[in-house]
Amino acid sequence: MPCEFCPHCREQAQVDAALAAQVPQNDDLPVVAAPPAPNHIVPTLNGSQQPIAFDICNNWRTDKLHFIEGNSNSGKTYLLHAIWCLFKNMPINVEVISQSSFPVPAKNMLKFLALTDNLIEEIDVILIDSGNQIMEQHMKSLCEKLKRVMGNDTPFGGKTIIVVADFGQLLPFSPGNRNPRVGESLRHLTRNMVAPFKHHVLPVGTDDWALLLDTVRKSPRVTFPAGVMVAHLDELISFCFGPLQGEPPIQTSIILTPKKEGTEVINRRVLEKMRGRIQILEAQFNDRVIRSDLELHQLRLKKNCILVLEEPCEGLPKGTRLTFHEATRSHLCCTDIATNLSVDLPRVNRYLGPQRTEQQLVKQFPVSVNFGATIHASEGRKFEKVGIYKAGQVFEHGMLYTAVSRAESLEGLRVHSDEQVIVNKLEMSLI
Repeated sequence: MPCEFCPHCREQAQVDAALAAQVPQNDDLPVVAAPPAPNHIVPTLNGSQQPIAFDICNNWRTDKLHFIEGNSNSGKTYLLHAIWCLFKNMPINVEVISQSSFPVPAKNMLKFLALTDNLIEEIDVILIDSGNQIMEQHMKSLCEKLKRVMGNDTPFGGKTIIVVADFGQLLPFSPGNRNPRVGESLRHLTRNMVAPFKHHVLPVGTDDWALLLDTVRKSPRVTFPAGVMVAHLDELISFCFGPLQGEPPIQTSIILTPKKEGTEVINRRVLEKMRGRIQILEAQFNDRVIRSDLELHQLRLKKNCILVLEEPCEGLPKGTRLTFHEATRSHLCCTDIATNLSVDLPRVNRYLGPQRTEQQLVKQFPVSVNFGATIHASEGRKFEKVGIYKAGQVFEHGMLYTAVSRAESLEGLRVHSDEQVIVNKLEMSLI
């Protein structure tokens, strides 16, 4: 029974009323009088997502640790964004950690760990998207830092932590062989914490696309529908980028491949099929042009070809896709594909090797051609059309599933493989 004059009970009643008004109601849920219009419009949630959002937001003071799991395209990030809106409208101080794109501003794990103690102390709730891309050691570092800042020994310092993940996808990147990387997955942390995470599962859909994704996620051997398979790289290119005979390539498409050498084959072939002359942009060393076939030494571009930023530049993050228009000796004129804004890129210092010595330093534009990309480089992104080149060469857990799930639909997927039945690489302890 709520206490008439208890501040906590009065605050909880206000929170319950706000939640009920913000989320579109099902017929079997009670209707509560609407408070003043919220600052953030809450996305409409389906029958599977809504109970999870209510459970987390109504009980965030008592149930502190939550783990939401679901296949690709099940709406995990969408649900997390809705939870963010609900918390912001209460209002509650909430921050997002994400290794990839998110609908609202977010920080990656390392940048969050670098925040000052004063900023962290003010945070009530931490939302973590794409938890499958975060190493267990980084999560433990977050837990220890929050304990130190909050001055207690409660898991994560008593903060509310909500993790969203799909452990069928690629493991977090770290040096070393496969086994340590399997052990560094957050899957083990969510099971083994002293105070275990409350587990929520989003169901698998019943349409053909959802069922195919689930099959690729769990099956050690995968056979794709005949309509999805193609025999030659040129068929992948035509499907993804169009005819390329005097027309610019479709910008919302990509061809993915397991190995780096495959991307070079794809990019070279697409440039050959595009009309127009190739512009060769040589790297510079001490103001002298370097003439070499090395990729960093020489960029080969055609008008309207697709590029990707390989390091942050001009306020744009690494991984931004661009359309190339023209070049001068010192600048590239491009358009950001996502925003359609013009971008002027200068030459920057780039290193030819990991030692980063002066002898390895050249001046070159921070981009590469991006018709083809490795599957690792595509994590956290979606494309209208996706081609997979040499799918039978996958060599890590979740690689094939990650590649397939970059497409938005079955109609937007084509697969090339020398094998009819593709041997999938899976770590069953993570699924």
